[in-house]
Amino acid sequence: MTPLAAVAPSSLPARLRAARRRAPWSGAAMWLLVAVLLGMAASTANWPNLKVTRWDMFGYYLYLPATTVYHDLDGLGFVPELLDRTGLTNRDNPAHPLGNWEVSRARTNPDQYVIKYTMGQALLWWPFFQAAHFYTQHFSKYPADGYSPPYQLMLYLAGLAYALLGLGLLRRFLLRCFSDRLSAVLLLAVHLGTNYLVYSVFRSLYSHNSLFMLHTATLLLLSHWLERPRWYLAGGLGLTMGLAVLIRPSEAIILLAPLLFGVATAAGLRARLQLAARHWKQILLAAAVAIALNIPQILYWHHMSGHWLYDSYPGEKFDFRHPHLLQGLFSFNNGWLTYTPLMGLAVLGIALLWRQRREWFWLLVTYLPLHLLISYSWWCWWYMDSVGSRTMVQAYPILTLPLGVALQTLWQRGRLVRAFTTLALVGCVALNVFQAWQMCQGIFITEYMNKRYYLAIFGKTQVDKEALTKFDTNEPAPDLRLYQAEMVYFNDFSHDTSSARTTEFAQMPPALLVNKAHPYSPGYQGQLGAANLRAGDWVEARVQAYSPEKVYNIHGMPQLVIEFRHPNADPYKWQAIRITNKIGEITTLWGGTPGLWDEVKFASQLPAEARPEDEVKVYVMNGASASTLYIDNLSVSALRQSK
Repeated sequence: MTPLAAVAPSSLPARLRAARRRAPWSGAAMWLLVAVLLGMAASTANWPNLKVTRWDMFGYYLYLPATTVYHDLDGLGFVPELLDRTGLTNRDNPAHPLGNWEVSRARTNPDQYVIKYTMGQALLWWPFFQAAHFYTQHFSKYPADGYSPPYQLMLYLAGLAYALLGLGLLRRFLLRCFSDRLSAVLLLAVHLGTNYLVYSVFRSLYSHNSLFMLHTATLLLLSHWLERPRWYLAGGLGLTMGLAVLIRPSEAIILLAPLLFGVATAAGLRARLQLAARHWKQILLAAAVAIALNIPQILYWHHMSGHWLYDSYPGEKFDFRHPHLLQGLFSFNNGWLTYTPLMGLAVLGIALLWRQRREWFWLLVTYLPLHLLISYSWWCWWYMDSVGSRTMVQAYPILTLPLGVALQTLWQRGRLVRAFTTLALVGCVALNVFQAWQMCQGIFITEYMNKRYYLAIFGKTQVDKEALTKFDTNEPAPDLRLYQAEMVYFNDFSHDTSSARTTEFAQMPPALLVNKAHPYSPGYQGQLGAANLRAGDWVEARVQAYSPEKVYNIHGMPQLVIEFRHPNADPYKWQAIRITNKIGEITTLWGGTPGLWDEVKFASQLPAEARPEDEVKVYVMNGASASTLYIDNLSVSALRQSK
């Protein structure tokens, strides 16, 4: 191979053009993805009010302003005032130090606060933070406080940059494993056909985007090192694997790749160990780089807690004896294959590796089960604020191998199979892109999703009250043709004597205020037998409601509640619907129109265990909402089965 420096300037462009022609399909796919990623980012980001250092990202990022701006990594004394001023994360949680979830109290020293997350993400963001800090200090009117708009913008750009880098590295890796055309298809499929689309654009600062890039880099560097061991490749492997562990210690399973990638037999494993022995100095360099990257974290833990290894997630744990594998894979609550069915083909493709590419088989059958076990043994197996199962995103670089083999095999099975496979692939991509659009519109949310709501919004560009009720209850609406309705309770609150009663609405009867001071309304309470209700019948609740402001937090909306309970026991069925997102015009999960009265209703069916002596209760509750709600005309009807 002719060194680049020896190439005549006049011939260099021709050589570069020839190199590009060698992989035109994957090159075109890469440029398409660049356009899609940047176009989606430009069209959806709220640039004037960009706030990306929120929730988990607040904790990832906290190392940088704490050390550079406030010089207070030990005490984090600037956090309470910052949160009061910016509202970037929780401030009203008395159970946690400093009022939020992103730091934990050091158990060996109650006056010390330990940042919950490890510092790997902060290390990746450091160059972008420093650029923002320099610009803000010298050229900007914004305060150099680590959180003003220049910092938010640069951090957002950091997420996009690492997404683009990850996709570019994936293209180079795929070209070493597959043809140019298949590499192009895999690039498009992995980005547009999986939940990585969301985590490369809308939630690119989550650790999964960074880990996708790092694991892809590890596979690419490893494939080069196995062909021709070099010092810089070994150092790069130490860098990528060390950073992955620093971001998430459980990602240490990526160390299986140097041991098993390209190993097909026991003899191959012996040859791999012999290769490592011959180049032990390079292996030592990789290990030294990886360890050196993690030393600051260990020193920080020891300085803050007195322990070299410290569990900064108090009360949160793994339960490896009871993993939630089926729910993690197939649940409507962020199930992986439920919302990324394309990767089901990758899982099936692992079996094909045994015959066709056994040098990849042993890595997949060790890495994937371990990754699934670790992911779904976590207490929060559905991973809050997730779209699909976000913990699987970092496994996609490895899973492209069986996915590519599966597609290649199916496309060689004749025209009919090839056409069906192509149609299924296009369908998965179209569905994923459409559901990403639904997510941006506030229609699609996989956290707390259920089957009935999913089917109600499938293919829909807007929602209605009936669909939103299914999201809350996961229960169908009764067929009123099969039931006889009788009102058993009505309250217009005109005789209520509590301080919650209000007459502030002109030309209207009195209404009732439901807020923090008055969290529960009066309601209906009666025995099922007295209302002539039995298993299979329904109880329907209706209420007129008025919200003076729009409420966006679906976890903190006032609720209309129906509960059934045995005497002197906890409810065996408790159903509630959110009220404020069902007032007025409905278009999204965060719908609802402030400033007008509207009726909100739902029905709940008596389960088989219902007995005549059981009680039913219907009421309105404020719950975790900080907003104010006015209600009137609360009614309860019994829907009895027609004889």
